[in-house]
Formats: sequence, C-alpha cells, structure tokens
Amino acid sequence: MPGETRQKILDATERLIQMKGLGRVTTKEIARETGLSEGALYRHFGHKEEVFFEIVQKYLPAFLDTLGAHMAGTGNISENLKAIALAAIEYYSKLIPMGASFLADADLLAEYRKQLQQISGGPQRFFEVVAAYIEEEQQLGRITRDTSALSIAIQLLGPCFQYEFMHQFTGELPFGWSGHAFVEDLVRGLMPGHFPTL
Repeated sequence: MPGETRQKILDATERLIQMKGLGRVTTKEIARETGLSEGALYRHFGHKEEVFFEIVQKYLPAFLDTLGAHMAGTGNISENLKAIALAAIEYYSKLIPMGASFLADADLLAEYRKQLQQISGGPQRFFEVVAAYIEEEQQLGRITRDTSALSIAIQLLGPCFQYEFMHQFTGELPFGWSGHAFVEDLVRGLMPGHFPTL
C-alpha cells in the first residue's frame, strides 16, 4: 500500500532526525530503518529533502483541528486561548528541531523557503489563522478592538515559541513551569488589556 509505505518512511525519518539530527540522516539509514531499499524510497519521494519538508508540514493540521474545536463565539475565550497556546507549543516542539537543521544548511533552507510558499505560505500562516479567530471574536464583541487581531495573535504565539525553544535548548522546563502553567500565566497576562469583561 503506497500510503502506508509513505507514512512508514516519514515515521522512520522523523525518529532518525530526533536521534541524530537532520544533517546526519542518510537515505541508506532511512532504508535500513524502514526495511526498504533506497530505490523504494525514491519511488515515494523524489529526494531526501522532500521527506523532511513533509514531516514539517504534517503537524499543522493537528493545530488547525484545535482551532476548529474552539470556534469564535463558543466556549470561554480564556479557555479557548489556552487550548490554542498549548497546541502551538506542541506544534513548535515538532517544528523547532527540524527548523534548526534547515537554518544550519543554506541550500536546504533555500529549498524549504520555496516549498513553504507553494504549500502553506510559510510560518506566518500560523499567526494569520489565529488572528482570523481573534478577529471573529472582536466582531462578536468578546475581545476589544483597540489592538489588531494580528498583534494579539503575536502576543499569544510568540511567547509559546520562545518557551518551547528554551525548553529544547536547555533540556529543562523554562522557569520551572510546565507548558500548562506557562500558558495559564500567559493568557492571564493578556486578559486585562484585551478581555476586560472576562
């Protein structure tokens, strides 16, 4: 089954990247990990980098599902934003190791930038999707309009990226806070400025 084999390659490659780092993963190792020949790999992916790009993209749908489950006008805004922030931290936990590898290889980064424009519009798309949710809440009067929706999205997601970056860089929980504790405090800090009625 082509779909199952493709997923097997993606899963094996991701495991190898987590163990060794992207720059040290070869097609020979991917083939060994999957039990396939190198030729079989190329029947599913045109080149090794294509596997890497697909791994990065596969985590975005899970984040979008979280957004879909917390639609504007439903639930408690504070709880919605906490769920979005936690999903962002989870997304960044997958993205940062791959992104660091891309930044270390100028050719790979250039190719990745081209791929991003074709696939999703790049990392800023992540912020735009959250800003669209916030703008809908503003139109419903549940969030104040004195700050742009995009600015609020940046204030929410930027710290989530920084939290996960420090977590991965140091191997320890930043400030000794779990992701849940961090998000709780982050949303509480945002609320007085943007959600005074809550």
